[in-house]
Amino acid sequence: MPGPRLEAVVGRLPADLWTRVRGRLTPLAEICALFYRLVRTTCTLAPGGPLAKLELGREIYLTGVRGGPVVALTALILGLLVIVHATRQLARIQGEEYIGQLLVLIVIREVGPLLTAFFVILRSGAAITVELGALALTRELEVLEMLGLDPDRVLGLPRFWGLTISLVALYLLSLFTAILGGFCFAQFFADIYWQGFWLSFLKALDWPDLAIGLGKALFFGMIIGTVSVYYGLQGTGSLRRLPRQTSQAAVLSLVLCGSINALLDVVYYL
Repeated sequence: MPGPRLEAVVGRLPADLWTRVRGRLTPLAEICALFYRLVRTTCTLAPGGPLAKLELGREIYLTGVRGGPVVALTALILGLLVIVHATRQLARIQGEEYIGQLLVLIVIREVGPLLTAFFVILRSGAAITVELGALALTRELEVLEMLGLDPDRVLGLPRFWGLTISLVALYLLSLFTAILGGFCFAQFFADIYWQGFWLSFLKALDWPDLAIGLGKALFFGMIIGTVSVYYGLQGTGSLRRLPRQTSQAAVLSLVLCGSINALLDVVYYL
């Protein structure tokens, strides 16, 4: 027969489980609410317009311009590896004409958007969380509110759209670098006939593939921007919590981007 203490523990299990589930779902609900506010305030007029434009340009420069060389170099290595290894393997079965389909699948639809999002999370998502978290800790957000300025519009909205625009631009840069640059460098390591390569690639490339890649990059940018801004604006308490919040923002961004990627793939293949 279970003792009274065991019965009490068993009786508390549903309540404890619900408390943990609610603790996990609450941030997701608040992130969705923040996303709605950011999208809604995009087309509304509010104080702080010039400042918001300045922050937007700054975010595009920091994320898109300064992050371009790293993304381009990584995409070049990806394109080189895919072209060289795929050419050698396909040559054994005389299937060189499928190199274009492989590039479309890996670079344009799957790895390209995820790789770009991964670098944006590490480089810009974490920076946004730390920057806004520091502003929250020093009570500068309260100063903006006292001046009649909305922190979501003045600070959150420019970073949200700046990161999204930059991620889409970096994705297009990665496509160009991985395919064209990878092909040029692969000439030194594999026997690739340029006519057959480009005919195979253009034959395999279709507008739904590019639309899916662009759609993923757009969704990933919105997700990373919203999550980073949310955890940054939640930077209340002590300075010791800021690294933990930055880590949580990065992990949640990766999980959500992976989930959206899988969902879009399921919808595409169905």
